[in-house]
Amino acid sequence: MFEKFLRFFVENSRMNYTLFLLVFAIGIWSYSKTPKEIFPSFDLDMISIKGSYSGASVDILDKMAVTEIEDNIKNIDSVDTMSTIVSPGKFTIVLELKKGKNKYQEADKIKDAITLIKSNLPSDMDEPSVNTLDRTRSLADISITSKKLSIDQLKPFADDLKSKLLTINGINEITVFGDSDKYFEVLLDERKIDALNLNKSDVFAVIGNLSYIFPIGKIEDPKKHYYISTYNGAKNAEDFGNTLIKISNKTVYVRDIATISKKYEDSSTLYSFNGENALSLEIVQSETGDAINIVKDIKKILPDIQKNNPDINISIADDNSERIIDRLSVVSSNIMLGIILITILVALLINGRMSFIIAMGIPTSFVIAAVYFYLSGYTINMISLVGVLIAIGIVVDDAIVVSENIQQHIEEGHSPKEAAIIGAKEMIKPVTVASLTTLFSFLPVLLISGTMGEVMKLIPIALSALVVASLIESFVFLPIHAAHVLKSGSKVTSWEKANAVYNKIIHFFMNWKKTFIVIFIIIVPFLTFKFISNSKFQMFPKFDGSDVKVTLKANANTTLEESFKIVSAIEADLMKHSDEFYIRNINSIAGYRKDVGDNTENFPYAMYMTVELQKLKAMNVLDKYVTPALSLEYDEEGRTREITSDEISTKLKEFISKNDYKNKFNLEEIEVLERKVGPVKADIKIGVVTSDNQKAIAAIEKIDKELKQIEGIKSASNSLKFGIDEIKIKVNSYGEQLGLTESFIGNYLSNLYLLKKKAVSFDEKEMLDIKIQSRDKDDYESFKNTKLPVEGGSFVTLYEVVELSTLKAFEQLLKDEGIKNFYVFANVNPDIITASEVINKIKPMLDEIEKTGIKLVFKGEAEKNAELKRDMLLATVLALVLIMLSMLYLFNSFRETFIVMSVIPFSILGVLIGHQVMGLNLSMPSMIGALGLAGVVINDGIIMMTYLKKAKTIEEIFSRAIKRFRPIIITTVTTIVGMLSLILFPSGEAAIFQPIAIALGFGLAWGTVLNLIYLPVLYTLTHKLRKVPKIES
Repeated sequence: MFEKFLRFFVENSRMNYTLFLLVFAIGIWSYSKTPKEIFPSFDLDMISIKGSYSGASVDILDKMAVTEIEDNIKNIDSVDTMSTIVSPGKFTIVLELKKGKNKYQEADKIKDAITLIKSNLPSDMDEPSVNTLDRTRSLADISITSKKLSIDQLKPFADDLKSKLLTINGINEITVFGDSDKYFEVLLDERKIDALNLNKSDVFAVIGNLSYIFPIGKIEDPKKHYYISTYNGAKNAEDFGNTLIKISNKTVYVRDIATISKKYEDSSTLYSFNGENALSLEIVQSETGDAINIVKDIKKILPDIQKNNPDINISIADDNSERIIDRLSVVSSNIMLGIILITILVALLINGRMSFIIAMGIPTSFVIAAVYFYLSGYTINMISLVGVLIAIGIVVDDAIVVSENIQQHIEEGHSPKEAAIIGAKEMIKPVTVASLTTLFSFLPVLLISGTMGEVMKLIPIALSALVVASLIESFVFLPIHAAHVLKSGSKVTSWEKANAVYNKIIHFFMNWKKTFIVIFIIIVPFLTFKFISNSKFQMFPKFDGSDVKVTLKANANTTLEESFKIVSAIEADLMKHSDEFYIRNINSIAGYRKDVGDNTENFPYAMYMTVELQKLKAMNVLDKYVTPALSLEYDEEGRTREITSDEISTKLKEFISKNDYKNKFNLEEIEVLERKVGPVKADIKIGVVTSDNQKAIAAIEKIDKELKQIEGIKSASNSLKFGIDEIKIKVNSYGEQLGLTESFIGNYLSNLYLLKKKAVSFDEKEMLDIKIQSRDKDDYESFKNTKLPVEGGSFVTLYEVVELSTLKAFEQLLKDEGIKNFYVFANVNPDIITASEVINKIKPMLDEIEKTGIKLVFKGEAEKNAELKRDMLLATVLALVLIMLSMLYLFNSFRETFIVMSVIPFSILGVLIGHQVMGLNLSMPSMIGALGLAGVVINDGIIMMTYLKKAKTIEEIFSRAIKRFRPIIITTVTTIVGMLSLILFPSGEAAIFQPIAIALGFGLAWGTVLNLIYLPVLYTLTHKLRKVPKIES
């Protein structure tokens, strides 16, 4: 059957070459149309519930709304985990669903659950919104600055620019930082109202009735039809102030008792770009958008907009498409280098004709895989390209084995066409099984759960696509190329000397086979155990980032404007040292930050700076010569940075410490953060669970203090922060005698101290809210002296009828599964100490805390390590079972299967040696590399065992082992060379995957020694093969 298939494609050469060209053309087109990004996007099985209740403290909001919602959500079976953040006036509940659940259907169920409990929530609170969560793909920031126009004058331009940008295909949403909505602000003058003896409740009611925006109806007169509506209120602040109103039988103008202005709401954030006040448009691309093409389209329309608005400066910052081109260019050039080196090596180790066939085969496999990626909806990204880089040497093995076998048949006298058919037919079973073992060793990586699994899964997917594509190429296109290129008598590189050396080595070990095997079985496991016990583990290795973050927090009483002055002052200082820190741009936000634990905070006193760095200068031979020469879109501009982002981060910390910003600006926290990859945003995250707040405070302070004393801790913080004090109002006995209630006082004061929406009006362009509050709302003495109306038309002062007490309130509350948690966060320098070592170091102190009745929850790297151990154990067992079944199918022998598979555990020593030599800690990618090694290293074992099993004597073992020496060495060398650039010169985010290449490269090198020496010796010993006795003449 398969012979007919091969014969068809070899004999119909014109059709075969046409198909070959078509596949190439479709593959190149598919690659060009596939979106490019740095890291893959993936669906989040998460749902968020967001709610707001203006003016509510954390404690009140939690009791009145959050707990009620949480109690009802717990009953939904599809919810796996529930995390809650309660801040003053708002809350967010994030639900992670169980695997396999449809988040859109579950969101509908949650909406129904909230509708059912709506009656139990505060009546004046908006109904919480339920949304499915999608991973945002931030593309770029467009900064708008001007030396002539104010921020408020820039806001209409920003809105107009946003509308124009949203017409570009691929943009999902645009968030404007520093923007806000317009409204009519009515500031009541309480002194004038009191002087005119007006009842404030009547004032509130009258202002609320000044505008009516709803339709009144329709007149269908026989002659003509009419719609009826009101004038919709005043169109500007002056007309609003000139409106005559009647209150308590007195007629006054609105301007007599209030100041009216049309203004923008106080921004929740203020933004600065390179020392100038600015507005920022954050561009988020859609799931299917191509970052590179979107930014090209943005750059096409910006020059005309800039030309028409000469007083406004528009800049693109934090451009992700630039990083994508840069990172993909590096990996792509590494792939090209791997192909070139492999081609040269094959030419040197075998011959030029074989080299040409293999050089044709590698790109063919790539374009077939590109078609699969395009049709499957995957993107071209760092991870998929690293999978390709790792696979280069692996997939070339198929071509080498098949083409070498065809060459042998040509040498035996077959015609090239016949040799191509016979040679390919003989190799179909071993090559397919070898490919399957490679697939089986990497595919179980798909079992890794959570975000980590989503991030890493593209490596086995890309590698599998290439392995399958290589099989197609090796048995469809390669035979016809071999038939036309390979010839009898072609000069082949001599391996006589190398074979002679190998012959001596294997003879030596065969003479001492029992001793060798015993010593080997003792020493290798001992060394493996020794290396493991001396190794450190971290989740992901460090990499050079394109920016550094500075997160700041001031005193809770700091206003947004004051925070903006602080962050702007620090930004100005840093800009003076832009050359020292290789700063390209700095953008700063007041009113927003991400803390050490990567939690988002939206407080007026929170600040966040993004220090965008210049591109890293070419630091090695690869970056200097290879990447520029082999990249299609290499950008030389701006490559001035001579130190890593990690070194800049350290220098920034020293600069901040030297300038004493913490004391200078009375900051509670200022930390330098670096970009991290994967789900672990804080290396150490310890949760303190207790209902006793005093115990929690003491425990958090103890852990925090202990962590900060450990060398190697880069940053530490905690979630136990107090926010603005809360004033509690309690009606006293005098107030009760006057008939005053909490409800009346609360409603009355909320009209003065909450910026309350009382009505809606239309101006010439848009709909505006009418909001009122007291002009004296920020004066505590005025608050105490607020006049309250009582029966009989008289007034009483607030402080006379209530008791006022002040409570310390938490800034925000974190809850897991409805249980209140306080967290300590810390990040480590893994070169000095790992997260696991830190936990072990403070364990005695943690044990003491637990004895006091406090429950400790370990998240961060500790939690992910536990998950990883479980997932990797399952993946390893599955990989070994699948490989074993493949071996049993091929050899039909348990003994031979287990001999070959025994190489797998022994090859781990090579992985450990590789990490020691390269100075890297073990990491999650190391584990994936070690798992993949099982399938790669066993391929050489298959090649060796296929020949050894036909041997009947030791002499035959020698001759057959020597025959397999060359293909095993060549496949090993080509595999290692394919990954060499990633092993020696990883750059940017590619450094994350360096441990995979190290594990595979060093593991395979050691595994080759095992396959060439250990495997033949063990086979001879287990099969009791002996030398053929010499017959005396």
